[in-house]
Amino acid sequence: MENTVVKRLVMTSAFAGAFFAVPLVGEAALGDNTLKPGTTHADVQQLQSILKQKGFFKDSQTTTYFGPITKKAVMDFQKANGLVVDGIVGKNTYSKLLQKSFQETAPKPAAPKPIAAKPVPSKPAASNPAANTSSKEMKLNSTGQAVMKLQQDLKFLGFFTYYKTTDYYGTITTEAVRKFQISQKLKATGVADAKTQELIAKAVAAKKAPAAPPKPKPTPAPSKPATPPATSKPQPITSKELKFGTTGPEVKQLQTRLKNLGFFTYPMITDYFGTVTEDSVEAFQKAHGLPVTGIVTKTVLDKMTEVENKKPEQIKTPNEITINVIANAAELMGTPYVWAGTTPSGFDCSGFIQYVFAKEDVALPRTVAQMWNATTAVSKPAVGDLVFFETYATGPSHLGIYLGNDQFVHSGSSTGVTISNLTYKYWQDRYLGAKRINY
Repeated sequence: MENTVVKRLVMTSAFAGAFFAVPLVGEAALGDNTLKPGTTHADVQQLQSILKQKGFFKDSQTTTYFGPITKKAVMDFQKANGLVVDGIVGKNTYSKLLQKSFQETAPKPAAPKPIAAKPVPSKPAASNPAANTSSKEMKLNSTGQAVMKLQQDLKFLGFFTYYKTTDYYGTITTEAVRKFQISQKLKATGVADAKTQELIAKAVAAKKAPAAPPKPKPTPAPSKPATPPATSKPQPITSKELKFGTTGPEVKQLQTRLKNLGFFTYPMITDYFGTVTEDSVEAFQKAHGLPVTGIVTKTVLDKMTEVENKKPEQIKTPNEITINVIANAAELMGTPYVWAGTTPSGFDCSGFIQYVFAKEDVALPRTVAQMWNATTAVSKPAVGDLVFFETYATGPSHLGIYLGNDQFVHSGSSTGVTISNLTYKYWQDRYLGAKRINY
């Protein structure tokens, strides 16, 4: 019980710490933040580069500031691609921008100007070090078969997530290399130097190596020749075998079970069996004396069921509920806003609050006004309290969960599930007060 609470507290603290660094920057990849006029962020420069490659950003210099030139380029791109023309780079615009983007496609070279032919002695063509990269260092803008092999290896290891491999070393390849370097405690440069390539090759070889089969137990000789024994058949696996690379709802269910048992610690449940899921399965197998293969067979599933059945029902304290509610909210960051939405496919503001508390068996009414009436007023909010606002209608019409340090998490109509600051003028002008749930 204590270990589970401590693990969840650590995860929640890390989650809250990330929230307090508003705006979210650093390790976020392009597409993680909505970009609009007035934004200053490294993603803006990458946005401008993509728009430049696609012929919409005309300025010669890219910057980190989203100004009128960037807005016009975005609007021109949106108009050309049948999107809502608002000059704001949200989910739909990002999706269209990154479709077959320059990131993993080598820039087309300009057609050479014709020159007068001169008789030159025949010589073998000199190799272009950038185009024909071998075991030498590879980096942004490198090309060649070695780049494609690098992408294939990183994809096999779960670091390269682009939908196809190419022979061009773009920003996605750079990010994949950087993540691999972090996993190996190397300096995260994004450059595939000799040391990085060596470790990638070793990791691929280790993952491809077949697990040693268990030694067969000697079978005792029959005491007497009775009736001929039936032909031995392998025990059938009644459920789908799950392993690295598998996708589907079975993977989601597996991750959820491993999470409840304390082995799957990644904050997001997905339908992809990658390196995180494989590590979780191996940890479970090791903890329960099973062969450590990272593959989920019927034996593994049966052991999980056995462990789950032995797990005693525990009563959560108010502090544990609060920690879990915030962790539940963390897993839903970025979920889109949907009017009347109550599921992870989309939430309105009260549907989001109701959902994260329901996961901890705390029942709340459906609407903001009903939640206002069902909770107790407090003079100053504490972590886990509800903060209410008067937005589009008289009385309480919007709410969120207070995280501390003037931050609250909520489902905004223009942002989806996100973090906002109570000290911003918009929220200050509409703030009605804080209320506490009695549980």
